[in-house]
Amino acid sequence: MFFLIGIGLKKENLILDAEKKIKKCKKVFLESYTSVYSEGKISELEKLVGKKIVSLKRKEVEENALDFFSDAKKENIALLVFGNPLTATTHLSLLAELKEKKIPFSVVPGISVSNFVSFTGLQEYKFGKTVSVVFQRENYAPESFFDSIEKNKSISLHTLCLLDIDTEEKKFMKIKDAIEVLEKIAEKKNSRIISESVLIGISRAGSDKMKIKAGSAEELKRFDFGKEPHSLIVCGNLSEDEKEFLKVFSGWKNE
Repeated sequence: MFFLIGIGLKKENLILDAEKKIKKCKKVFLESYTSVYSEGKISELEKLVGKKIVSLKRKEVEENALDFFSDAKKENIALLVFGNPLTATTHLSLLAELKEKKIPFSVVPGISVSNFVSFTGLQEYKFGKTVSVVFQRENYAPESFFDSIEKNKSISLHTLCLLDIDTEEKKFMKIKDAIEVLEKIAEKKNSRIISESVLIGISRAGSDKMKIKAGSAEELKRFDFGKEPHSLIVCGNLSEDEKEFLKVFSGWKNE
């Protein structure tokens, strides 16, 4: 059996079902390229479950998955994913491949950053499509995430922005970096969506050191959010209740 297991944002987020299934696996792998713990280390999880956890790179999961998981026909193998395992389409593609090869699988959900958006004071049902803001490189500078933000905004919805991470280079996009990427695209498109929106930054979601701050783009770029991982919310239309809650939970001054 193959187990796709969400391990949450810190060791303490691991649900009992996930712990039991990991403990009965012969091999345990970790998809280590889409996120990291907001608090604690994988070594602590290894100690909890009594298993050696082997990290896999993007190419190993996306292109060579069956090299690692084909034995799940005859033994228990787990792939651990930070947060919730079915958030990324990569993992859905993996399950489709396993199903095609008639390899049995089971999915265990986990706590993700999306479970903490209500801590900001925003109403969860008013969020549109989640996007990923990626580092802009010389040969790779997509802008489709900006289009999704605009579409969400056009129908009054908020946008949760997941920020890029390169675990091999130990490079994490900060809230300031993400805002600057969005501002450059907005300038190119002659859009005022970033300069006129209320933005909310979240760092180390779910940890004891979680920080949440709402304000303008300039305010958030100056604010010290501390250690990554970071996330950003571009607000749509705010209800009166949301405005009041933002002041309480996100430090919004509305000046």
